[in-house]
Amino acid sequence: MPLTRSKDILGEDLLGEKGGKLGTIAETFVDLDTGRIEFLVVEGTGMLGGSGRYHPVPWSIVHYDPMAKTYQADISKDRFKASPSYDRTQIASADYAWDEQSIRYYDAPSDIAPVT
Repeated sequence: MPLTRSKDILGEDLLGEKGGKLGTIAETFVDLDTGRIEFLVVEGTGMLGGSGRYHPVPWSIVHYDPMAKTYQADISKDRFKASPSYDRTQIASADYAWDEQSIRYYDAPSDIAPVT
C-alpha cells in the first residue's frame, strides 16, 4: 500500500483533461472515522498566480499517476472554473455545505459524511 505525507500533497498541481493545470492543492480534508482523504481543496489559477478562490474536489474523482508523479482529475478547465468555489473563510466553515455542493456538481459518490 503506497503511503504519502499530507505535506507532500500540498502545493502540488491538480491536472485536468489533456494535462492542463487546474490549480494548486491547498488543503486536504480527511474523514476521521475512515481515515481517508475525502476532498482536495484546490486554489484555481489566476493571471498572477493563485485566484484566491478555493474549489473542493472530491477525492473519488482524483487519481495519482505514479509514473508522472501527478494528481489528475478527468475534468476540463472550463468545468473546473465553473465548479463551486469559496474564499478562505467559507471553505473553513461547514455552514456553506461546500462538501455537498461539490459532490452534486461532480456527480461523485455520496457515501461521504458532511463536513463538520
